[in-house]
Amino acid sequence: MLISVLLWLARRSDLADWVLLAILIWGGIPLLWETIRRLWHKEFSIDIIAGIAIIGSLLLHEYLAGAIVVLMLSGGEALEAYALRRARSSLSSLVERVPRTTHIWQGKQLLDIPVETVQPGMIVVIKPGELVPVDGAIVQGSSSVSQADLTGEPIPVRKIPGMGLLSGSVNLDGILEVRASKLSAESKYAQIVRLVTEAQEQKAPIHRLADRYSIVFTLLTIVLATAAWTMSGNQVYALAVLVVATPCPLILATPIAIMSGINMAARNGIIVKSGSAIEQLGEINIAVFDKTGTLTLGMPKVSSILLATESQRKNPYTEDEILRYAASVEQLSTHILASAIVDAGLKRNITLATANNFEEIFGKGVHATLATSQSEEYQGEGNSIAVAVGNRTFIRMLDIPLPEYFLEEREHRRFLGQICSFVALNGTVEALIIMEDVPRPEIRQLCPKLKQSGIEEIILLTGDSEAVAQQVGHLAGMDRIIARCLPEDKVHVVQDLESKGLKVLMVGDGINDAPALATATVGMALGTQGLTAAASAADTVLLSTNILGVSTAVFLGRRVMRIAQQGIWIGMGLSGLAMVFAAFGYIPPAAGAILQEGIDVLVIFNALRVTAIHIKKGSEDSF
Repeated sequence: MLISVLLWLARRSDLADWVLLAILIWGGIPLLWETIRRLWHKEFSIDIIAGIAIIGSLLLHEYLAGAIVVLMLSGGEALEAYALRRARSSLSSLVERVPRTTHIWQGKQLLDIPVETVQPGMIVVIKPGELVPVDGAIVQGSSSVSQADLTGEPIPVRKIPGMGLLSGSVNLDGILEVRASKLSAESKYAQIVRLVTEAQEQKAPIHRLADRYSIVFTLLTIVLATAAWTMSGNQVYALAVLVVATPCPLILATPIAIMSGINMAARNGIIVKSGSAIEQLGEINIAVFDKTGTLTLGMPKVSSILLATESQRKNPYTEDEILRYAASVEQLSTHILASAIVDAGLKRNITLATANNFEEIFGKGVHATLATSQSEEYQGEGNSIAVAVGNRTFIRMLDIPLPEYFLEEREHRRFLGQICSFVALNGTVEALIIMEDVPRPEIRQLCPKLKQSGIEEIILLTGDSEAVAQQVGHLAGMDRIIARCLPEDKVHVVQDLESKGLKVLMVGDGINDAPALATATVGMALGTQGLTAAASAADTVLLSTNILGVSTAVFLGRRVMRIAQQGIWIGMGLSGLAMVFAAFGYIPPAAGAILQEGIDVLVIFNALRVTAIHIKKGSEDSF
């Protein structure tokens, strides 16, 4: 186009026409082919008008008008393609995590074999830190196993011989020998990968917003162009109508608004992988949330310390003293509960002591001796105190009596989904440290903000127990709570909602959420723990630790599509007015193309208003 303008200024209009003709042919053929392809697949597109205008410009030698149409049409396609290049990530991180090999004993030698060669009944060896490759039962060894990605339970489970083991869980510390019960292709982890893949393949493509208005606008344009030709007897009048009707504003309005929305989302810690995700965020009416790691922090925290009653106390220990003793011995452990106790001590600025004679039975507890200073009120034997911290089984292993008061409290706390560790000093249980997966502090604001953004119903889906689900769900103000959900159950719930014509937003963070994230209209993963399988399967990723970013994303999606629709209506209105003038011969094709450029600029500026949206942190305030 620039070359043709320079040639025209140099008074070589003949060469300028050849350049414009080249633009019309070289740029128009791919656009016409794409329009034909869509029609063949019964996809009625607004580009039909542009296609007719290109052909008409070529036949009537109105090369300038046709070249401008090609430029704007291809420009709109390029802008849309750029927005959509942020397409949904493949399943790379999920697939890469699939175990490729496992170990078997051959005599006294440990051999590596491909996972797909494992047959039911074979015994495989799983080392600490490895992903369990197949479903099976433990025949030898014991270890703490993390099933958080499969069940949503944040606390590792101690596995012993005879207990079942699901593929996809992580062996944390011990060596396990497992008898395979299924082929690797039929394992739980393989099922999750398959569910995600199928859900992504079945997801219907999203059409441009402008295409929803295409049939009426196209018919109106053809009728008006035909009338102009019939009444005037001049084909150029019909072409002028087609040129000013060329839906460049409609084509540009959505992709520019979407690109601006993607950039605005990124500024607010939200990664949007596709333009369709922004469009569908604007239509969401149901929000579904996972619990562990989504509405909660996903890591146990010390919530309280229960001291012995006055009648049971031999020594008046304070909470800080109990926490100091417990954290001092737990600092040598790598267990997740030990980390929680140590963190609690450090947050209270407690100085930890050096532990001697440290011993640990992983998954059960630790014990050690601590040196005591002369300033402490209580002196253990030989200026030291024996400290044991652990579960009920561990305390009984040490032959330490368990007071009925603490046992009853432990049962009550377990029912509430909390974890308890007994603290014994010199052979006497003095306290119960209570830990729980703490809800995010901002979840009380989440549901009201989503309701303000137009969400009709908010549902909690979790693999956790009914009691824990109810506790967190009521705290968050959920409309509906569904507990004990496996990955396939979550998918079925989402599919059931969508079968009723609802647009579903699914928010989660673990592998167990990945199938539902891929199935939902829009899947949003919490990516604070890195690009996990959930982040790969989701349409959007929330990088912020603030769960209120979900309401920000919904608000942004609605605003983006509202502005895009405004651009579409402005473009259609002005184009319709210009079509009337063109039909009566007041606007020739070339002038109509330039006029259409002016409408395009107006629509572009309107679409760029998305970048002017001001979002307060954790709110949906605009402008």
